[in-house]
Amino acid sequence: MNQRYKRYLPLVLGFTTSVCMSTQAANSQVALDLPLQDTSLQAQLPSSMQQLQLRNVQVSADGLALQINGIPKMSTSRVANPDRIILDLQSTEVAPWIHNSVVAINRYGVKQIRVAQFQKSPAIARLVFDLDRNSPASWQSSFDQTRGLLVLRPIGLSVTSNNPSNLPVTGSPVANNNLPTTIDGLSFNGYGQLVIQASRAISYRISLDLASNTYNVTIPSTRISLQLRRPILGSNNPIEQIRLNQVGDAVVVNVKTIAGWQIRETARTNPQAISLQLESIGQVAASNPQNPRSQIQPNYSNNTGRQLVVIDPGHGGPDVGATRNGVYEKDIVLAMSKQLGRILQQMGYSVMYTRTEDIDLDLEPRVQMAENARASVFVSVHVNSLDASASQVNGVETYHAPGASLGKNLAEFVHEQIIASTGATDRGVRSARFHVIVKTSMPAILVETGFITNPSEASRLVNGAYQERMAYAIAKGIDQFLRSYRR
Repeated sequence: MNQRYKRYLPLVLGFTTSVCMSTQAANSQVALDLPLQDTSLQAQLPSSMQQLQLRNVQVSADGLALQINGIPKMSTSRVANPDRIILDLQSTEVAPWIHNSVVAINRYGVKQIRVAQFQKSPAIARLVFDLDRNSPASWQSSFDQTRGLLVLRPIGLSVTSNNPSNLPVTGSPVANNNLPTTIDGLSFNGYGQLVIQASRAISYRISLDLASNTYNVTIPSTRISLQLRRPILGSNNPIEQIRLNQVGDAVVVNVKTIAGWQIRETARTNPQAISLQLESIGQVAASNPQNPRSQIQPNYSNNTGRQLVVIDPGHGGPDVGATRNGVYEKDIVLAMSKQLGRILQQMGYSVMYTRTEDIDLDLEPRVQMAENARASVFVSVHVNSLDASASQVNGVETYHAPGASLGKNLAEFVHEQIIASTGATDRGVRSARFHVIVKTSMPAILVETGFITNPSEASRLVNGAYQERMAYAIAKGIDQFLRSYRR
């Protein structure tokens, strides 16, 4: 169990090679040699080393493109079993929005690239290329200063153009300064936030109309994109209405929330986005710092009467959780959690997810999401595992924090419904000090929905119909618990 909570750590290299680059011209071609055996290639950097920032990793028409504002000094090595390339960019910080991210490639012999800030002072950005059998022996690089792209091409691949600036690149391209900045879309993320996304870095100011409970976000020097993406507002959404208006050279976004909800600005990690945190303004129950559950009153609803369930799909990103035969816990629990959220919404509950995509998310932010939203209950969904020698073990376990009487009641309701609905082996309701259920102040449980290391149970856990049955059972138990304490 504890091993499935270990975070991804950068690889420790047994050997490195040094690769430097020349800045003779804006689009100069420079070799970046990554052979099957270690080798090195020397060139020169400007004498004054600038602090660089890696902003994105993309797939281009004939290689890979790193969005970066200069040419970094690089060191590389190739490691076997599993086969991978480690590329370190010196004096380079990783933009917060791609730190600890995994970029799917599936081209040029590269399955995926893992990106992380390996070292902060001096800054080193690390990219780990997970390779397949068709990986090329070496790569060549060129830097397009105009677009801020360091392009890596596998040697031997035909190049359609000698001008790197003409390379088509998928993903989020560097903006053309001759084009206006546009507001491209609004969407909800897994943190309970409304995100306003722009084509390049933006500034903004916000004001509140108390009479209508409307938040006005003014974004100067922007235009509304003709392909603007807008979210669908369901019946349980705390946002009642979103409007965008072009006012002179500014875009004004009006967000009206329902009674009992408010918007809070969050710290910006992406200069191209504005994240607005939605949270209930219901009163927080007093609590004892030594035992945060000891004084909670059993009235778990916000001012609208819409009770909020925070669903936490365990693991994510490079933290895959339990695994068997290439099947990952993180994928099973994400699919199951989305089913659970859909069913709870149909029952009339508000739902927030700690993640809705395959992202790396530490334990404390999961807790803080639930705390900030003043959730009614917190449910973490997991899949269990044991050593191969214990493959016969199967069944469902439901956990609550030690001494949490309400958490225990929630666990009992949910566990009883799971066993009755799925026929799974009953391994009981248990207490444990898992971070996400110990640190949350609302009733919280962690459900181990089965053992992926048991072949029979694993086949059920990956089955969509079984996932839906499990989700419905969990939802029914949550509903019974909340109804029993509703005043």
